[in-house]
Amino acid sequence: MRAQRRAFIYIEALMVILVLVALMAIIASDQRASMQQTQNKLRERRAEAAERSAIAYAMATLLTANTSQVTQNDAWAQLGGNGDVSYDLGDSTFRMQIVDAGSMVNINTAGAAQLALLPLTTEQSDCLLDWRETGTQPRSDGAKDSYYNGLTQPYNTRLGQLTTLDELLLIKNWTGSMLYQPQTTVTTTAGPIQDAAGVALPLASVLTVDSGAGATRADGTARINLSQRGVTPASLRTAGISAPVAAQIAQRAPFTSFRTLFTQVQMNANDQSTLLNIAKFTTATRTPGLININTATQSVLMTIPNMSQATAASIVTQQNSGFTSLGQLATTLQLTQGQLAQIADYVTIGGDTWTVRAYGASGGSSAALEATIRITNAAPQVLSWQQLNTPGVPTWWDWSASATSNQDALTITNTTTTSTTTSGGAQ
Repeated sequence: MRAQRRAFIYIEALMVILVLVALMAIIASDQRASMQQTQNKLRERRAEAAERSAIAYAMATLLTANTSQVTQNDAWAQLGGNGDVSYDLGDSTFRMQIVDAGSMVNINTAGAAQLALLPLTTEQSDCLLDWRETGTQPRSDGAKDSYYNGLTQPYNTRLGQLTTLDELLLIKNWTGSMLYQPQTTVTTTAGPIQDAAGVALPLASVLTVDSGAGATRADGTARINLSQRGVTPASLRTAGISAPVAAQIAQRAPFTSFRTLFTQVQMNANDQSTLLNIAKFTTATRTPGLININTATQSVLMTIPNMSQATAASIVTQQNSGFTSLGQLATTLQLTQGQLAQIADYVTIGGDTWTVRAYGASGGSSAALEATIRITNAAPQVLSWQQLNTPGVPTWWDWSASATSNQDALTITNTTTTSTTTSGGAQ
């Protein structure tokens, strides 16, 4: 009887021990899982901190940017090697690229004629225009509140400017695949969107929601406004316009654009060049949506209505040395007055807005973001800030899969995290 009781006690004790061991194993497993989760969170935070370091580095570099003349030879353009350089922070790394927003198509200003030269259907173009423009009557292939309010999860049309590219996905007929993957089903006279090597790119790689240039000459001085009466022949002659042409302009002013100016007043290449450098047709101090002929790819240049392949190719070739004035379209490229009338209102050689692409990594974690930075009163400011939900480097950035060179970020000079001012970044 005692032996049976002792055996029962041993079995009971053994069961208790087994239960305790199981509990300890569970606790240990939970602790390991918790520690792993903590480590993953730390890596994620380090990756996010690294990408923010890239933004700070970009802003410090943009302090030296000349908004009146923005070229591919500028310091900001060389920084990061278009994502090919990995900057080492010790426990994390970052890659980066600064892109002139003027090298892309502004979807908030592009008209129907320019949208028709992108790989978009008529329905997509009409729906975009209806989304951003005021009024309640949709285009024949567009959509207004009457459509969006009838969805399972209804919402209203923006009736204003888009703030991010992702907002395009709210618009009827726009999808993630058509925005973030190369398009093969829609063709235009402008040809496919490609990089310099001929690699097909998605639509998102050439679109922006914010771009613009100041209404100044290459030297930063104010342009002469020809959209108002009272322009004197003397002021035009002082600016370098020949006397006969200055007299015609003063007599026929106001003009609404380079197109009307070059259509109504005949002149030689020197006067065309001078006017391209000194004239404007608005009282505004900034013109949004202009395309920078110093930085735009041939694919983007071909979205300018009436731009020929030959002219676009000549512009890209000149980018190696850079355009120092818009007037070089008339002199260096020797475009005719008729050609200038077609494209001059779309282009610039300067810009005040950039898109910064930043990618941070730590361990197996990574983070990617895009920030829009504008220079106002010589100070870079963050206008918007979007964290991207991608498993790695966004494909539309057109980066190599991995960096080709490394640099110790801690040895970077001319960088300070207190030299710039940010304003209300959108998350």
